[in-house]
Amino acid sequence: MDNMLMWLIIFLIIGFIGHYTENKLKRNTNVNYKRKEFLTEKENKFYQKLKPLEEEYKIIPQINLATIIEKESNIKYQNELYRNIDYAIFTKDYKKLLLLIELNDNTHNQPKRKQCDIKVQEICKKASIPILTFHTNYPNEQQYVLKRIKEEIKKNTIILPPSK
Repeated sequence: MDNMLMWLIIFLIIGFIGHYTENKLKRNTNVNYKRKEFLTEKENKFYQKLKPLEEEYKIIPQINLATIIEKESNIKYQNELYRNIDYAIFTKDYKKLLLLIELNDNTHNQPKRKQCDIKVQEICKKASIPILTFHTNYPNEQQYVLKRIKEEIKKNTIILPPSK
């Protein structure tokens, strides 16, 4: 009797696993994907205001933190780095990251999003990467935006004496 009970349990487990796997496969094959815009309308409009900076710098929109920050830890998971920053400003040769820019719309007022923004700020601070935030509910006139960015870059750029 014990043998029969054991086989019944094994049979039920195998059936459950097969059913679960089949349903999971069905769910994954019924998913559709569609192309989306790289930048939202607001992000693109703001990017156009940054274009004059491209004479002096490289501007990369939608950069992932994991691309520019390396986690120093024995823990190999780095989920907190898989967040996008709206814009990164580099030197023309891409050798130095000068500044990150976040463009916050109303979605950044949601509690979960606020927590995410705080985490990004903390990560950038620990990595010694300055981050500047602009809000879409303000006009963000081009001259104002460029002035703030240039001041922030200047403030955070260390001028080294020429090597001998």
